[in-house]
Amino acid sequence: MRRMTVMIVVEWCVAILFIFLFFSGGNSYVGSVSAKQAHELSERSYHYGPSKVVREVPFGDDITIYLGKYKNWFSADTVIRRTLGWYPGGGVNGVEIDHSKPLTYSYSISQHDKKLSLAQFYGYVTDSEITTVVLNTEIKEIEKSLMSQVIKEDRMFLFL
Repeated sequence: MRRMTVMIVVEWCVAILFIFLFFSGGNSYVGSVSAKQAHELSERSYHYGPSKVVREVPFGDDITIYLGKYKNWFSADTVIRRTLGWYPGGGVNGVEIDHSKPLTYSYSISQHDKKLSLAQFYGYVTDSEITTVVLNTEIKEIEKSLMSQVIKEDRMFLFL
């Protein structure tokens, strides 16, 4: 009888621990062990892909962006490292490639933490004559910036 009581207590402790981990940090699951695994889970939860990852772009120690292509779509999926592992950060939804235009692009801005907002401008180049993409940004006449990126074999670009 005593052994049965101990087993019940242990089972309840494990159940409470799983519930805590499941709902901790405002995320709906415990973090993944790797950024790649979080990316794959992110695509599955969105019913997109699996995409072919054409480039993995680390941003600091706790953000990774996966540029991917799936059928006639491209994406820039962000995953973020938190306390309990890697979690989806956004951008898993694909953008359909418009072959009638020289390039197809999209952008997103997300709040990473209190100090960092991450702005991404990304796309897919269909015109083989285009070898470089230039992004000119201007924020309220205060800050101007000109960035360029040579187009690689994967035909994708990403500005952060």
